[in-house]
Amino acid sequence: MNYTPIRLQAAFFLTNIDFSSKLDIATEIRSRAKNLLDVDPVLLPLPQDAPSEFPHIIMKNDKNGWAFQIAPARFDLVLDSSAQKTPPSLDEVSEKLYTLAVNIWKGLEYRFGAHANRLASVIAVASQVDNAPEMVRQRYLNLRYGVGAFQNQVHILHKAETEGFHLNRWIRLISLPEEKDLPSRLLMEVDINTLAERPFVVTDANANSFFQLANRQTKEAHSFYLAE
Repeated sequence: MNYTPIRLQAAFFLTNIDFSSKLDIATEIRSRAKNLLDVDPVLLPLPQDAPSEFPHIIMKNDKNGWAFQIAPARFDLVLDSSAQKTPPSLDEVSEKLYTLAVNIWKGLEYRFGAHANRLASVIAVASQVDNAPEMVRQRYLNLRYGVGAFQNQVHILHKAETEGFHLNRWIRLISLPEEKDLPSRLLMEVDINTLAERPFVVTDANANSFFQLANRQTKEAHSFYLAE
C-alpha cells in the first residue's frame, strides 16, 4: 500500500529550563533551524501560574510546514508536510526532523540549562483507498458490525522494554471519508514515547538512540499494517 507522510513530530519533555529571556531562546532556535524556521517568533506573556504545558514561544513557517513550540514542560518540533507542493520522502524528512530536534536540544541544554526526562516520536502517514471506513472494518476489525460506517478507528497499544528504553507504542488507524477536495484515505499514526513512570536523564547520545529506534519501529509498523 502506497502512503505519504503528512505530519511528523519529535518531543522532549522538560524538567528544567531558564525562561528568563524568551527572545534569546527564540534566537537560538532560529539559528539552529536556519531557513526551516526563518520566521518571527510569537512570545506569549503568560502568568507564572499558567499550566506548564502552555507554550511560551511559538515559531511557525507556513510556507514549508515546519513549526516549533516550547513550554516549561516540553518542546515540540513538527513538520506538516501537506504544506509542501511535492510529497516528501519519509526517510528524508524523518531524518531531518530527528537531527534538528537533537540539535535544538543541544542548544537549549548548553545555553539555557535545559533538562529532560522523556522523549517522543509521532509519525502520521496517509494512503488513498476506496471507502476507507469499510476497508478498516474488513481488514483490521473483521466484524459483522459497523457496515456502512461513516468513519472508524483502531487503536493498539504495545508496552515494551527495548534497547534500554521503556516504551509506549501506539498504533492508530483512522479512516478519513471522502471530502470535497480530498479522496477517501487511511491515516496511520505511530506514536512512540518513553514512559512517564520511568523517567531518565536525556542526553545527546540517548536522544539520538531513541529516535533511531523510533524510526525503525515506525517502519516495521508500516510494513506490517500497510502491506498489500
